[in-house]
Amino acid sequence: MANNETTDLKLAQVFATKAFRIPDYQRGYAWGERQWNDLWEDIWDITEDSVSKEYQPHFTGTITLKEINKDAIPSEELWFRERGNNFYDVVDGQQRLTTLEIMLFELIKCYPDEEEKEDLRNIYLFKNRNAANTRFYLFSYNRNDKNQAFLLNHVFEDNTMIVPDGYINVYTNNLTAAKNWFSEHISLLSDEKKRDLLRRIQTALVFDIKYISNNVSEQAVFETMNNRGKPLSTLEKLKNRLLFLTAKLPDSLEDRTILSKMVNDAWRKVYDYLGKNPEKMLDEDEFLSAHLTLIRAPEYYSFSEQLAEKKVFEMFCVRAQQYSFNCTKLAKDDDEREPAVDYAKISQYAQDLANFVPYWHEVNNSEDLRINKILLLNGSKEMRLLLATLVSFRDKQSDLVNKCIDLLLKVEFRNSLPSMSVVDERTYATRARELHNLEESLEDFHHKLEQLLAVGCNVEGMIGQFKSLFEYERGNKGFHRWSGLKFFLMEFEQHLHETRFMNDSSRVIWDNFDATNIEHVLPQSFQDNWNDIVSNYLRGKEMSDDEKHRAVKIIVNTLGNLTILRYSKNSELQNKPWAVKREHYKAGSFSELAISEKEAWDGCAIRERGIEMLDFLSSMVQGLSFTERQKEELLFVSDKYFVNQ
Repeated sequence: MANNETTDLKLAQVFATKAFRIPDYQRGYAWGERQWNDLWEDIWDITEDSVSKEYQPHFTGTITLKEINKDAIPSEELWFRERGNNFYDVVDGQQRLTTLEIMLFELIKCYPDEEEKEDLRNIYLFKNRNAANTRFYLFSYNRNDKNQAFLLNHVFEDNTMIVPDGYINVYTNNLTAAKNWFSEHISLLSDEKKRDLLRRIQTALVFDIKYISNNVSEQAVFETMNNRGKPLSTLEKLKNRLLFLTAKLPDSLEDRTILSKMVNDAWRKVYDYLGKNPEKMLDEDEFLSAHLTLIRAPEYYSFSEQLAEKKVFEMFCVRAQQYSFNCTKLAKDDDEREPAVDYAKISQYAQDLANFVPYWHEVNNSEDLRINKILLLNGSKEMRLLLATLVSFRDKQSDLVNKCIDLLLKVEFRNSLPSMSVVDERTYATRARELHNLEESLEDFHHKLEQLLAVGCNVEGMIGQFKSLFEYERGNKGFHRWSGLKFFLMEFEQHLHETRFMNDSSRVIWDNFDATNIEHVLPQSFQDNWNDIVSNYLRGKEMSDDEKHRAVKIIVNTLGNLTILRYSKNSELQNKPWAVKREHYKAGSFSELAISEKEAWDGCAIRERGIEMLDFLSSMVQGLSFTERQKEELLFVSDKYFVNQ
């Protein structure tokens, strides 16, 4: 057996003479219920030898460690080293070790044999250093890691550790969820089962330990511990590749040490920002592919996660020069090639990645209403990439960035209208790359947006497209099929607030966009309570049965008959008569409130409101205007379906 590896160690042997620290450049705790359950089931599936009555060994994975230099150990913890023990960074295996520590803490806390608890804590969790019971933890994060205090306070219940108010992120949420999951599962066990669980953990789980020499950087030695672990992301594997390549550079040891720190610092920042939202971590591989699109041209608009993985490992391999710099469809043998991997290439990439991640986080968790509106219209990776690039210029060109965002919102709303699109949204990634690489100025981009908005409006094409939306037999029809409808109704709601209900507070806010419903005022199932209204609309129209069927489809699904609701109304209310609906609408959104002012909700009311909404639509799109005839056609398709006045 090589001296840098030990095998078949039981858990107590793993912890003997060691203190484990999680380096702060690694992503935080990422396991979820699937991984917890797999580990839990693995432990309970371990079989007992029929002769020896001992549990069969169960290989639980490989843990890769790198010894921490003495000068990097906090002075108050050196006593542990001076007693013949060592400190190690957990280079690989932190997810499983963290999970086992949480499981052990919860098991020991409710273990039925009180006299054993202190010994178990002393072996696996922490040692009390003095009479004041100051704890020395055998497993924790690096003391500079922002999640360290949370782990010790919330998970290991150490009240001496102070967690900053409101400090939560996706990693701390995962830690809390794991603690709750194991606490619940262990609490359901009988005392006998708790003893059995501890015996299985202590006697059956075995590990292999690999040690990385101090003169070798953390390299690509990372694999999941078994096929049930959480696979490494491309981002994690890339960091390990960069560290591996750094160790092989011909530069001095001092320069390689500086570069390794630069890579680790970059990844620390990346993981910090990707995990800032406590509800959901931003996708690592999507972020990597988005950033790659800024510095290399993909074959199609932006890199997919799969092609990004392929490309970054072409960029950072021993023979990088054999690959084209870009991945365009027209690549030729004499195209620019990837530069060889050297100090400058690694450092520039790491710094650029770290510089970009705050803007990517900001756009994906934006407090700027305009940005959120744009993303409601177009949440594609290409759009988010463009917005993040624009935001990156905010420190130096704030006014111009804000003007670009304002114009971009107008462009995207226009793009949502049938036959009115002025730009292929997939080209936004190209614009972002040109801005990022300073191939195009912000002034030039602003001018291009102005030019797009100045393109003439194809009103007849728009009318024709809206007419076609009434032809669908199944699913949404007419204006209800327009992808931008809810956005427009929200904007109309704001318009009513500013023009008719100024003294009232907002009733529907953009934060509730996803939860906001659209309702047909005159219901689709009108037969029970609205027959008279429909009959009056059809009266005087000489039409076949098929045409009458189409006329009903039009009046129900035209723009003026659609509104957003302040609260979700149940299915019974949708088909209630006008008198009942009207009372509910008086406490609803501004749109509902305006509708409730009508004595009757009939064809004339629907037409009047529809024309008001089309006038507002005209104000939202530069150069858009409708004749009176065009308004009627937009709302009711053709003369035979117009409302009789």
